[in-house]
Amino acid sequence: MKRIISLVMTLVLCMAFILTGCGKSSEKANYKILDEAFATEEYAVGFRKSDVALCKAVEEALCELKQNGKISEIDKTWFGADVSTIDNAKIITLASSDSSLEKLKQKGTFILGLDDSFPPMGYNDNGEIKGYDIDLAKAVCEILGVELVLQPISWTAKENELNSGSIDCIWNGLSVNDERKEAMCMSLPYMNNRQVVVTLDNSGIKTPANLAGKKLVVQGGSTAVNALEANADIKATLKGGDAIQVDNNVLALFDLKNGGSDAVLMDEVVARYYITNPDKAEAAE
Repeated sequence: MKRIISLVMTLVLCMAFILTGCGKSSEKANYKILDEAFATEEYAVGFRKSDVALCKAVEEALCELKQNGKISEIDKTWFGADVSTIDNAKIITLASSDSSLEKLKQKGTFILGLDDSFPPMGYNDNGEIKGYDIDLAKAVCEILGVELVLQPISWTAKENELNSGSIDCIWNGLSVNDERKEAMCMSLPYMNNRQVVVTLDNSGIKTPANLAGKKLVVQGGSTAVNALEANADIKATLKGGDAIQVDNNVLALFDLKNGGSDAVLMDEVVARYYITNPDKAEAAE
């Protein structure tokens, strides 16, 4: 009899677990962004180190789109205002006698590598990849006369994907830093960004100093990792002495919402998108 009662109780608990969404909270998360940023940075497009001609062609196309007002249209569609920082005075001046542009036009496709869970820059929306960077790339491809091909990649393996030739560029909220400038041919910057801390309203965290003893999550391979390294005094106070790395920001926010962590360090443009569009975060879970 005791065994039967035990089995019944187990079944009841299992049914309750299923009906409540397998432990997933149905409540909306009240996220907040701390005012103090860990770092300020710029977004650019990354190419193979040797593909200078292709990089310059994309830069020139972006400058043309800035001048004819097309980028302003894209800006307002995604952000409601002009946000691009494109300056034709920043076009690279390196010699570009390589054949990268010619080869691209011969094959007729421009393969863009991206993390497809990085809205609003580039993300998978019910099977369709869309975003601000995608619209920019489409407009550039029209000028270059090639077809845009979107290739989701692992963000931690992005340089390997690029150098192996499986993609022609990395264009998905790619932040500029010294390491990437050394490894890639980086285009002129086209947008500013900050690395910010996202937490919940009731967390009690008001400044980065309040992260002491807390669990912080970051996306592996992102510049959030670099931003944390640059703030070694704060990193040392985190629970475990370091942040927890996950595959993407959606998982990071999901973990925060469900109590698995206390805060997330991430790109402000992505954080504001999810806070403004909580249904998108829910769908991505």
